[in-house]
Amino acid sequence: MLWIVVLILIALAFLFPKTRAFSLSAIGVAILAIVAIVVIAKRGEPIAPGAAVPPAVEQKPVDFERFHIENLDKADPEAKNRIRVEEIRFDQIRAEAGVDRGSIGRVVARLYNDSATYTLTDYGYYLVVQDCLRAVCTTVFDQHGLSAALVPPNQARDVEIAIRDGSTRGLSPIKILGTAKVLLTPAATRAQPASGPKPID
Repeated sequence: MLWIVVLILIALAFLFPKTRAFSLSAIGVAILAIVAIVVIAKRGEPIAPGAAVPPAVEQKPVDFERFHIENLDKADPEAKNRIRVEEIRFDQIRAEAGVDRGSIGRVVARLYNDSATYTLTDYGYYLVVQDCLRAVCTTVFDQHGLSAALVPPNQARDVEIAIRDGSTRGLSPIKILGTAKVLLTPAATRAQPASGPKPID
């Protein structure tokens, strides 16, 4: 509607030179009114979904360890059933100091294969680190993992587990204020016959 008024004022300004100053002033006021109405109308409109900035997509790191294990399972599906989880155990578990004072960098343990028939090739574990102060222990870190270890039947090997968490890169290391208590339990196995893999012809 205001556009029509502006056009009429422009026509009057050219047709009647005596009222030209008045018409030009009215045109300026009408243009300001149009701009004000457009600005006010735009404020009340919701932002269009296409115009909104898309949220940053958090990329998960690729777990090459799991990918490798899945490929091994496809090549030898029986490998994860040869040794029961109850036939492996951890002993002599201890925490090793990290780079920062009071932190833990890794856990060292002895892994026993109590199977009489099969050689352990990979093991899954669940690691819990607790900070014990005045007889009260609090879990400050836990981690599931898969690792390779070649442990023949009825033998043991020393293993080392790094304290890490792929999804929390950049966070400060785990600090122990009291005494560290480490709980390490087996969670999965992969094995091959004790004679080893058959040679490729």
